[in-house]
Amino acid sequence: MNMVNTLTKTKVQTIYINLDDSGKLSKKEIVCVYGGVVFFSKAEKDKFITQYRSIVNDIKCKYCLKNNNCDNNCPELKSFNLKPSHKRRIMNYIKNYYTIGCIIDNHHIFEDIMRDPASKGRYLDYVLRRLIKETLIKLIKNNVINPNLPVNLIINIDEQTTKSNGYYDLKEGIKEELLYGINNFNYNIKHKPILFDSLDIKLTYQHSDKSYVVQAADLIAGTIRHKFIYNHDNYFNLIDELSIIDFMLFLP
Repeated sequence: MNMVNTLTKTKVQTIYINLDDSGKLSKKEIVCVYGGVVFFSKAEKDKFITQYRSIVNDIKCKYCLKNNNCDNNCPELKSFNLKPSHKRRIMNYIKNYYTIGCIIDNHHIFEDIMRDPASKGRYLDYVLRRLIKETLIKLIKNNVINPNLPVNLIINIDEQTTKSNGYYDLKEGIKEELLYGINNFNYNIKHKPILFDSLDIKLTYQHSDKSYVVQAADLIAGTIRHKFIYNHDNYFNLIDELSIIDFMLFLP
């Protein structure tokens, strides 16, 4: 994706971050992934949705099991059920926009986190905060975001993700991290803020079957997870395969 190479001149910078997950934080799975697509204006988001909807409408009937008894209750197109040709078509469109991802290698997560549901929830909350923060840092470095101007951050996450993870006041945690910085008392480290004007955050949990932006995030997450599973033993192949994603974060 070709990012804007000049700082926005608008008074308020609006950033849309849309996220979904693939895989679970569990020793039974090798990896848990978040994927997302980012927009830098409402006009860009609306343009994306219009074309994405057009592609979905063109192929969705091929996944209907009702034959000629259509009730217009179309199946949701998910990463796991799309045919390779249709997945490539949609991903080729999504790649025109700014894409992000986070890979959590489950085998390197501490046992005490894996054993306790509350600890897993807090860790996944931390992962999302890190992904959002590191994405914004990258955009600031690339002069897409001016940290000295107001930011309106709109975050959309799949509702099913929240049911399984149980977030811990994610909105306030993101605001604190971005605007005030975080003290890590375990390591006596102060993480500095990255934004220096006002920050307004709107966090919504959406049904993926009704949200094209979350559906796109699902496809990104599923694609990243697939590439990790088949290339995790070859780092250079993995990095090459993940070059389609504009920003990647690896944890822990």
